[in-house]
Amino acid sequence: MSASVTKKLVRYRSWIVAIVNAAVTWVILIIAPLGLFAVIICTVGVFLASLLVGEISDRLLFKLLRNIQRDVIQANRETDSLDVGLSSYLDLPTEQKTEKQE
Repeated sequence: MSASVTKKLVRYRSWIVAIVNAAVTWVILIIAPLGLFAVIICTVGVFLASLLVGEISDRLLFKLLRNIQRDVIQANRETDSLDVGLSSYLDLPTEQKTEKQE
């Protein structure tokens, strides 16, 4: 996945989290016997706070991903292979491999 697509997904995620938090707060406060102005102020406050926290955490995540991505690019192919317990069969001749598997 390219970096630009990742940035767009993270940005959309932050906005979706903020809108969902605002909607939940709106429903909770509508049930409570408060005035409409208090409901609107609280909803806007939760929306802005969740947007701010989401953006800060996403920027920290981008920094971590950028550092990890450099490490992954420099990884060797030999170290990426999985050992599922069959490495002892690799040094056997072809005839012995088929006999051993039967």
